[in-house]
Amino acid sequence: MEVLVLKKMITEGVVDFDILIKLTYKGLGLTEMEAFLLMELNSLKQKNTNFVTPKIITKKLTITEEQAFSLMDDLMRKQFLTFKLIKGENGKQKESFEIDLTYEKVLSYYKEKVVDEMMKVDENFNTLEEEIVELLEKNFQKQLKPLEVELIIKWINDYKYTKEDIKEAIFSAIKANRFSVSYLDSVLLKKRQLNQEVKIRKTSKKKSPVLKEFLES
Repeated sequence: MEVLVLKKMITEGVVDFDILIKLTYKGLGLTEMEAFLLMELNSLKQKNTNFVTPKIITKKLTITEEQAFSLMDDLMRKQFLTFKLIKGENGKQKESFEIDLTYEKVLSYYKEKVVDEMMKVDENFNTLEEEIVELLEKNFQKQLKPLEVELIIKWINDYKYTKEDIKEAIFSAIKANRFSVSYLDSVLLKKRQLNQEVKIRKTSKKKSPVLKEFLES
């Protein structure tokens, strides 16, 4: 859904795709030429052009067909570009290109930046408990109650939640517009239960051949 919204905003000119790529290409692990090629591919998409070949690229960028093919191959390998078969106007199948994965990567890049900024604290703390309390009060814009602080202490000492676990839960709460410690507790509990289920399944898989041999003996 978020990708569709971003594509709509790019198509309607609300968001400038070229600026997005210029600002993020290094962080996304792209070279300058790969970034320029993505900008050109997006431009073709905005003109409702779904088919692209190295020859078409050479008309836009001052590179050889071999270089264009290599760049497209690199973008596919890095999962920024995909191709799929669709029927053309003459009824024959052609390869249509998509850069939806690029939109997804740009969104993920900015999500990570937002989370990093949200989770920054200006002070040094003696304990993780103090840091988590500060993070929550900062992002929830309210002072925590003693019982809520006790719950946070329990998360860390009894349930052994890591800082990353709690930060992910805080981000989920903010996205859901649920600014309460009880909601965070439910998110963390659900994750812990899922992890336990995964461990049980893995253990069961390891033991099953032995059990089978025992039952058949």
